[in-house]
Amino acid sequence: MEFFFRMESQDKMILINMCFALLAGLLIAAGYCISQKRRTYSKSVVATIFLLPIVVAVVIPLIATDLKKALSLAGIFALVRFRSVPGDAKNIFYIFFTLTVGVAIALGYYVVGFSLLFIVSFFYIIMCRFIKFSEDQILRITIPEDMNYNGVFDDIFDKYLTKSELTDVKTSNMGTLFTISYSVHLKDESKVKEMIDELRTRNGNLTVVLQMDPQMFLKL
Repeated sequence: MEFFFRMESQDKMILINMCFALLAGLLIAAGYCISQKRRTYSKSVVATIFLLPIVVAVVIPLIATDLKKALSLAGIFALVRFRSVPGDAKNIFYIFFTLTVGVAIALGYYVVGFSLLFIVSFFYIIMCRFIKFSEDQILRITIPEDMNYNGVFDDIFDKYLTKSELTDVKTSNMGTLFTISYSVHLKDESKVKEMIDELRTRNGNLTVVLQMDPQMFLKL
């Protein structure tokens, strides 16, 4: 305790901000977990939104008066951004939201930061838990190399999908198989198994994967 009082005022402020940021990160991570209907979420995302406010609470005061440090940090963020694989839009939003709360706390705007935290978390939980959003999904179908994939599944798609857009074609198993990826939109989610059964009949009972959400796959 005596050590704390002997510290410089700026160091004290950073430590106080870290405590508030720790609390904010805990609340944001808890809100993110509660918002997930199926209790399926990325542990790395939870860890990131929990620890990010603490890092920001330390970084912002250190670069606030040094333009060179600020530009260096911006370069690091840009490098990470362009080296990263694009993630789910909701996760990207939540990380940006967490970053904003961390900046508010780092600058001493505690009321603003925690007000933003509670308001956004509340509406995010309500929207995710009680409002059904219509989103495209990814359908991956494995076919033998001698099958022409152009139009081969069109009748099945017309029956079960409102949208089917070819997005990717790649080879596997030393070129003996092809994996075809489509961006799709289901007419009726209760008929997913029926659609996959028909696809398996058409592709010789090879793998069919439907990405239900960013963390869950239905694989038959």
